[in-house]
This record gives sequence, C-alpha cells and structure tokens, in this order.
Amino acid sequence: MIDYDKSNKTFGEGVVMERLTFDPSGYKVKWGAESITLLAKEFALLQFLYRHRDRAFTRDQLLDRVWTMEFPVERTVDDHIYRLRKKLSPWAHIRINTVRGYGYGLTVGEPKSIMNPSVGDREVNSSVRDIFKKYHLFGQGKSMLALATQQDILGFELDPFYVVYLKFIQGDVAWFLEADGLPLQTRLYWLLILYRGTNPEPEQILRYCEQAISRHALSPEEHREMRILNILEVYADAGLEVEAMKRFAETRKTVETDGLSGFVMPVAIMEIYVYVLAGELEEADKVAERLARLLEDMPYLREIGRFRIVQGLLDLARGRGKDAEQKFDEGLDVLEMSLNVPLRIISLCQILRYIDRKHPGLDMRHKYASLYDSLDEELGLSKYKQEMEAVIGRALSLS
Repeated sequence: MIDYDKSNKTFGEGVVMERLTFDPSGYKVKWGAESITLLAKEFALLQFLYRHRDRAFTRDQLLDRVWTMEFPVERTVDDHIYRLRKKLSPWAHIRINTVRGYGYGLTVGEPKSIMNPSVGDREVNSSVRDIFKKYHLFGQGKSMLALATQQDILGFELDPFYVVYLKFIQGDVAWFLEADGLPLQTRLYWLLILYRGTNPEPEQILRYCEQAISRHALSPEEHREMRILNILEVYADAGLEVEAMKRFAETRKTVETDGLSGFVMPVAIMEIYVYVLAGELEEADKVAERLARLLEDMPYLREIGRFRIVQGLLDLARGRGKDAEQKFDEGLDVLEMSLNVPLRIISLCQILRYIDRKHPGLDMRHKYASLYDSLDEELGLSKYKQEMEAVIGRALSLS
C-alpha cells in the first residue's frame, strides 16, 4: 500500500521476474503466461529438480526421491529426462544438465532479451506503468506477472519498483537474500514481511519491527505502513492485542490526514484480526459489515482473500468450524488466484496460531499444516530462516 510514485529506487536491469510454477491438478508447469502439460512422473521429476536447482543428483537419488515405493530401472530416469528436455525446449533458459559420470541437475537462466524500438518511448512506458498500478490496486498479481513476461515483446521498461514487487509476491526469498545490487536497507521491509511467513516466535518478529521503526531503518512510506498497519497484527500475534487496539485511533487519523484511500480496507482487515484475537467479537462484526460494503464497490482480490481469512477466524471464535473451514479455503484460493504468496503463507500461519491458541487439537489443523509445509518446501522458508535473520540483523545494525 506504499505510495510508489514517490519511490526512486533504481535497481538493476535484466532481472528474471518469473518463477516456474506448478499446477498439480493438471500436471501443468507455467512460466509467466505460458504453460506446458506434462505426465505425472515428468511433473514430479521437474518439480523435484526445480526445488533443488543448481544441485546435481545421481540416477539412484532421483529414483529414491521421485519413484518412491516403486522399482524402476535407471533407464527410467534417462527416458523421463529426454522427454522433459523436449517439452521444455521452448524455454531455453530452463536447462536440465547432464553431469558426466554422475547424473542430472537443473539450472534457470535469464530469458533472451529482444531489442524493441518502443522501449524508450515515454508514452508507451507511462501507459504500461498505469496498467501496472491498476493491477496492483486490484490485487491482480498474475496479471502483473503476465504483463512483465511480455516486456521484451511489447517493448517497455519495467519500473524498478515492480522488479522488486513481483519477486516479493512470488515469495522469492532467495532472490531478496542474494540481490547484491539492491541496497540492504531497501530489502529490509520486504524481508520483514517474508520473515513472518517462517512462523517465527511472535516476540522475535515484534522486536525486529519495533527496531525498524525506532531506528528509522525504512523509507518514509514503508515506515508509515509498518507503524500504522503491519506491526499491529504482530502485536496481536504476540498476545498484546490491547496495545494494538490503543493504536487504532492513530492509524485511522493517519489514513484520513494523509489521504491514504488504499489503506482503508487493509486497515479494516487488520482491525478484525486484532479484535478476534482479543475476543472482541461484536467490534469485529461492526468492522466486517463496513468492509463487506466496501468490497461490493471495490472487489479487489487481495482484500477479498484476506477478508475471507479473518471471517473464518471470526466463525471459529464462535464455534462454527465448518463455516470457518469453508472461508479459510475460499480465502486461500483467492490469494493464490491473485498471486500473493506472502499473504497466503502469513494467512496459514495465522490460522495455525489461532487454532493452537484457542482450539488445540482441532481436526482441521492437519489440513492447514500440510498446506503450510508444502509452501515451506517450495519457497525454502525453513532453509533460509537463519539467513533471513542474519540479513535483517545486519540491516538493522546499519540504521
């Protein structure tokens, strides 16, 4: 919700914007707007290699990891690699390499750039920037990514902010850790949000957020958003709901005084979340009714998805487990549709934390824990957690 027109970040060019995404329902893999349909074992093999890209595996290792509980021969791996290479041939930047005398590994490079005379045209770039801003407002992450993948063909320069933002909504933690061309202080805000998805101890993320605010470690827009929005949910997660509610008045005043119309619905969602954790269900109902009316006129995907999650928590607080589960599923589906991986994973953390705190042993917990574990494995959250803490610590120490 930052006012990105004021952003003057000039991060480097030629950054790979996309991630390979996997749709198990149809064994499809997608790169931007393009997709390829695979057979079941081809899909499983590619998914394993992609999750462990830049590493080599022997045929025996691949048989053990992909063909579990089966007894194929080594030739099976070679046959599947051959077919995968043929099917992936349109994406020359995705390569399955043969490591002589050992096995196979997958690497992802940068798609070949195409020179286009409209790249430097102000009118073209201004029009495309307006489209990106609209998609961003509506929470249409997939639309933003699809447009970004056509950058060379359509001939426009991708705004530096959206280079970073598209990496963020894809949950590309490794990129934020390794983006040496992006200043450490610029990475801090995004890493703090991504770090919430590692399901850390609430007190730890609260310390980080408080330090970022007290040390003015963020840009003015990021500082404001952290102070009036993000940290209030973290207070509630840490059991400090009363402290969060004390700050509601300041948040509402800032939104009104600064004309932050884009904050109205995210702030309402945050308030519902805090009220539910505080057991103030009638107050949560009042805000939910107001938010439902707003969403009728402004049906933004990101806000619809998050609203369903907090509605589910409100149902669960009243003992309506089936209604809660339905809303959780709807919310997670909408967030997936909008391509906002960080909000999906944070929502799962909030669902699990609320169940553990208020309804331990609830049957549905296993379902959402499995969804979290799947995303954790895909994004490498557990793997990168300590490295994220180290980078966040360095950024805060420089403030």
